[in-house]
Amino acid sequence: MTTLQLVRDLLPEIAKNADEVERGRGLPDHLLDGLRTAGCLRMLAPVAYGGTGLNVPETLRVVETLGTADASVAWLVGQVALSQLIIGCAPKETVAEIFADGPDVYAAGAVAPKGRATEVDGGWRISGQWPFVTGCERAAWVYLNCVLVRGRTVAMAEGRPATRIMLLPAADVAVVDTWHTLGLRGTGSHDLAVSGRYCPAERAVELVPGSAEAARAAMSIAQSSLIIAAAALGIAEAALRDVVDLAAGGKRPALSATRLASSTAFQERLGEARMVVQAGRALLYDQAGDEWGGFSGPDAALRRAQVRAASAQATALAVRATDAAFELAGGTAVYDSSPLSRRLRDANTARQHFVASRNSYTAFGAHLVGEGGDGGPL
Repeated sequence: MTTLQLVRDLLPEIAKNADEVERGRGLPDHLLDGLRTAGCLRMLAPVAYGGTGLNVPETLRVVETLGTADASVAWLVGQVALSQLIIGCAPKETVAEIFADGPDVYAAGAVAPKGRATEVDGGWRISGQWPFVTGCERAAWVYLNCVLVRGRTVAMAEGRPATRIMLLPAADVAVVDTWHTLGLRGTGSHDLAVSGRYCPAERAVELVPGSAEAARAAMSIAQSSLIIAAAALGIAEAALRDVVDLAAGGKRPALSATRLASSTAFQERLGEARMVVQAGRALLYDQAGDEWGGFSGPDAALRRAQVRAASAQATALAVRATDAAFELAGGTAVYDSSPLSRRLRDANTARQHFVASRNSYTAFGAHLVGEGGDGGPL
């Protein structure tokens, strides 16, 4: 059976545990075991080490499907997949070390360069604090993007601070409990802090502007922004199902003699919301290529910007449909016992991710008028 088929079989169990995931701000052991068995922790691990080797559309369908049961589970699985993409860009000996015990490597990390790596003999000394590190309490390995420092000077590359992604075993980092949030509470996206830890040179992912490795990593990370949109669309799909079930169950709005399902105003808005989700899904899969990091050449930066803009738009459409479902459900949806309450919080939290911001449109528009530049290695 494929990963997607196994995930579909797992959905009832995921949905049943959604409240526990949210309360515990992370995955219980038995649910993580189920996801591992379904292949969710090896989707983008290197095929040479037992990874499934899913392409972009296949991975997005798994994440979107998980999102219909629990957004936090979808988000976690998607971020593990991104982590494995990044690890795959490391030197071969490091990839071999990390996947030596099998492909189901639970990794986490941060692309934003919130720390510094000071050059020392044989490697780098790492310090800093990185926010929004999804699933970090479960991670065996972490990746952390750092600004490079040589001597007392920040290293520069083509007019901007040079960065490098450092790979560290989880024992070298400290989890700072910061994840008390509106939504996606089950992702456990705490801060990670590092103080003076050593990272050998062979565990650094070097993103030299213009290199094939940098182009591959940059496009992989850009494509992975679609994972966020896939999770959001899964939430929206589930929200529409919830409100349809509510209407089919005979709900009558307060002070109304007409069932919700018989209301033409309800029918119109429900039909519109369904089409909004369909539009977001069509855009998502239109932008999904067949291979991760498969775009290079002179228009690579434009393509990356387009993918990120598409992710932002698809996410916005998903949130719009989720908001509509919540509103259509009326007062029933405001209770914590309503799954629509959690879906509303999760969708609007997902929208706050930087790849879903309007800055993605700005970057794409700049490229359209020839003002975009190369976009840097990430």
